[in-house]
Formats: sequence, C-alpha cells, structure tokens
Amino acid sequence: MRKYVEYSDEKITREVLDSIKIGDYIRCNDWKRAMRVYGVSDNYFVVARKAFGKWIYSVCDKKGYLPFDKEPRKFQIGPDNRIFGFLHDNSYEFDNTEFVNDYLKAFESGQCELSMRRSCTLHRLEVCHA
Repeated sequence: MRKYVEYSDEKITREVLDSIKIGDYIRCNDWKRAMRVYGVSDNYFVVARKAFGKWIYSVCDKKGYLPFDKEPRKFQIGPDNRIFGFLHDNSYEFDNTEFVNDYLKAFESGQCELSMRRSCTLHRLEVCHA
C-alpha cells in the first residue's frame, strides 16, 4: 500500500512541487487513480499512465501564477496545447526517456504550453515518493 502525503490549496508551494522526482506517484484534485512521474525539468513535470493501450498524461506547471495579484501562487496541471500531438510522429511515449526530455525541453522553451481549455488549477495534491 502506498503512503501519500496530502497538500491542500494553500500548502501547495513551489518547494513541494520541486520535491517531486521521477518515479513518484501523484494524485491531483479529484483523480481516483495515481499517475507516475516520468520526467522533471526546472519548471515542469509530466505524469502519465497507460489505459487501454494509450497514454493518459498531464503536465504540471511549477512556475504558477498569481490570481488577481494576490498570494498564494496557484499552479496548473493538464495536457499540452498541441492539436495534432507532439513532434515525435504525433505519438506520446512516456516510457522513452529521449521523448520525455524533448517534450519537457519544448515546454521550457515555450514551444509547447498547457492547454487553456483542458488545464485546471491544483486544489489538492497527493504525493507518494518512490
């Protein structure tokens, strides 16, 4: 049985998100099943799991934003904004380290962003460190 540490709205900070490493398991907001962390960069991390032969994934933005110029910072999680998929033959392969590194580099460079329509704010975060 995995032991999760739970963080609520105000307790989700950059320091908490920076403590997340590859191999950890994450549950956000109302997720029933956890996703594994496959990649971590300076400002993002990607979580994914396979379901029925396809990848279900989300990317978390660790930079955050200030809603209405007030503290605390809010952080977002969701899929990318690429309509036809990412550059690697439009297939997502999160078990491929090279793909994950290229994917996170695209986020860091601004070539790829979180989807404005499908992303949401983190209100609850549960982390199981590997």
